[in-house]
Amino acid sequence: MLTVAKETELKLSISSKDLPLLLEHPLLIPPGKRQKIYNIYYDTPELHLMQQGIAVRERKILRKLLLTLKINHTNTGGLSTRSEWEAPTVQGQFDFQTLIDDPVIAQKMHLLAPQLVPIFTTNFTRRSWNLVFRGAKIEIAIDQGLIVTLRDQQLVEEPISEVELELKEGSPVALFALARVLSRRVRLHPSAASKAERGYKLFKNIIPRPLKAPPLAIDPKASLIESFERICLECLNHLQMNDVGILRDEDDEYIHQARVAMRRIRSAIKLFSPCLPIPFVNQWSTTWRDLANELGDARNWDVFLNESLPFIQKAFPKHPDIEVLEKYTIAQRELAHKKVLASFGGRIYSVKLISFAEAVMSLPNHPHVKNRQKMIIESHKTLEPIKEEDTQQFATRILKRRHQRFMKEVLVPNRDLEQNHQLRLDLKKLRYAIDFFLELYPKKRISQYLKSLTRAQELLGQMNDLATAEILLGKRNLPHADIVQAWVIGRQSGYLSMMPKVLAGLNDLRAPWKS
Repeated sequence: MLTVAKETELKLSISSKDLPLLLEHPLLIPPGKRQKIYNIYYDTPELHLMQQGIAVRERKILRKLLLTLKINHTNTGGLSTRSEWEAPTVQGQFDFQTLIDDPVIAQKMHLLAPQLVPIFTTNFTRRSWNLVFRGAKIEIAIDQGLIVTLRDQQLVEEPISEVELELKEGSPVALFALARVLSRRVRLHPSAASKAERGYKLFKNIIPRPLKAPPLAIDPKASLIESFERICLECLNHLQMNDVGILRDEDDEYIHQARVAMRRIRSAIKLFSPCLPIPFVNQWSTTWRDLANELGDARNWDVFLNESLPFIQKAFPKHPDIEVLEKYTIAQRELAHKKVLASFGGRIYSVKLISFAEAVMSLPNHPHVKNRQKMIIESHKTLEPIKEEDTQQFATRILKRRHQRFMKEVLVPNRDLEQNHQLRLDLKKLRYAIDFFLELYPKKRISQYLKSLTRAQELLGQMNDLATAEILLGKRNLPHADIVQAWVIGRQSGYLSMMPKVLAGLNDLRAPWKS
């Protein structure tokens, strides 16, 4: 029976055309070990293993055959952590009770073994190097090959072109530092999907789609730095689930979700700024603001084309001005999307993601953070000890403050467009903070609170879309206002008249953190 190993690795996608450049990197100049690897992945016909985050494979390297079982634990910011058991085997024999040292998992897998059938294969060439980098032992593996499966009686395949950095010993931060160094001349992009995940998606013919941010599980007793790291890496994961779709340019929602992820990261930096190093806050707040702004133009034209323009066309069917506007809108949207593809398909964007993950994971050892912790510890010897907040206390204090500020804005009478814009910003700040700490409060009360905010958020969002539309239309530099601009202004007035009634419904809003 073998003891479980913990596998921690950072997976990076690379274009096959960039491989010769990567192999010229000084760290890869010594010839690496070269292997042909063939894997068969097994599951039950109902895919029970996939549903539980378990992968079973037989790996063939020359005449050697290995049975492997992996259980996925975390995948954040491109960094994945798994439990792994591996041992020599005979083809088609799944001796899990000998392989696995956990009796519960071993018995479970033993019962499933008779049902296992091949689902897909991976066939690739691996070049690998072992090195010590910044005190950590790391294996670099470059894999080039194919994922193949049988679907509807036909073989379908997908290329493999990736770099894996596996931590053998040391700090996971070193993986991101090494990825940044290897990215000197080529684009290495953090990838959340393992070969097993990609194989299952190919087998099931799962069409990629934009994804919203999943709920965050936060430890209420965790330190602020620990919670900040957790939030940032989860936001990075949300971003990476969507930025690959931006490059396919098939669904505008990818841009929206990527922009939301970036704004959430920036919101987290601002939220936790009192306990973060000032240079970190200044650098990364600016970086994420600029990256989100690069998506802004494309997102604005998407919204105008898909949401605002259909209402205008319905109001003025077959009007010649509207036909001209539609052509203009499509041309501007295409131009904005081309700029996005050029930026987010480039090396610099990927390096920023890698560098940010490295910076976040390095925070516990930052001099500013360590000095702050030292001051807190030493204060306990004095008559005025410093009490450090845990995440629950911090969240409640922040949410109270943002709630009060929002409610103060709600009570402003006779609101104009500028005041409504400020109200929308305060509401967004409140919503982002709530999303981070959602799991810390009673589910029913959180749900009621958010439901009360939704109508105001929708109306303020619609008003913002119209304000943005007015700016976009102004870029045409027409000599006089046309029928479309008049429609936008009229609609804004209509929404403005609805605000008092919507906001009146928030007067009895009960915060979920109150007893």
